[in-house]
Amino acid sequence: MSLGSVRAAWTEGRIRMPASGVGDGQRPVVGLNHLVYAEDTVELDGERLLTRTQHYVGKLNKPKGVTSTAKDPLGQCDLRPWLERMPAGAFAVGRLDRDTTGLLLFTTDGELADAVLQPRRHTDKKYWLWLNEEIIPGDPRLCAMTEPTKAFDCAKAARVLCTTPDYVELELTLDQGKHRQIRRLCRALDLHLLHLHRVSIGPITLEGLALGELAPLSEAELTALWAAVGGPERIRDAQIEALARHARTARERGVPDARLDAWLSAHGAAASKHRASGDSF
Repeated sequence: MSLGSVRAAWTEGRIRMPASGVGDGQRPVVGLNHLVYAEDTVELDGERLLTRTQHYVGKLNKPKGVTSTAKDPLGQCDLRPWLERMPAGAFAVGRLDRDTTGLLLFTTDGELADAVLQPRRHTDKKYWLWLNEEIIPGDPRLCAMTEPTKAFDCAKAARVLCTTPDYVELELTLDQGKHRQIRRLCRALDLHLLHLHRVSIGPITLEGLALGELAPLSEAELTALWAAVGGPERIRDAQIEALARHARTARERGVPDARLDAWLSAHGAAASKHRASGDSF
């Protein structure tokens, strides 16, 4: 399920957890940040959700004219033909505009997706631009693409790949992924963008992948992608830090979360790390 689908299911009260030691019946999941423990059972529409033991990560060379959602509200071409070929629960990691082609990642792993998309991770995303302009190295407009300004979100790097009196091919690198960032950048600089194509996300490229083709990431690619975002251990450390802050805030408010405190205490090394930073469990 996508985050939007999860949010809708939660809002409608369709995600529930059997009551634990509180008689019969069920209790709803309270909010999207509701803590779920390994021994808990979570049900969606009355059916138990099973823990996934292996995640899928794939890449698509997205064609032009495809909406980067599971269902286009206007009935136009969307991602369904490719999602139907993936394991249940796969979703797109971010989006590309309908007219933008290139690399789109898919996964069933929410933690990996979050790590790739989080601005603080600074995962480089490279794009190929075809402009109806003449731009040479040193052109003020090229320099402006990487200069911070209140008018637009700049790129991390920009370089000329090929130029003629009629058109130019550029490579732009972003380390964030704001909505229509490159298109807004081109409009702000009065540049006529003919086509936009994403060529890579971190170490993942489209090498050998034809337009419209889908392929799972190889073990080497997956290892490289995790390394680029800091590794699963770094994510787990950040999660434990967040839980420790949550537990400390609850105690300060006089409503301690005994179950969370016990869980943190049981995770020896991680708990010790946070005790050293001032958190007591």
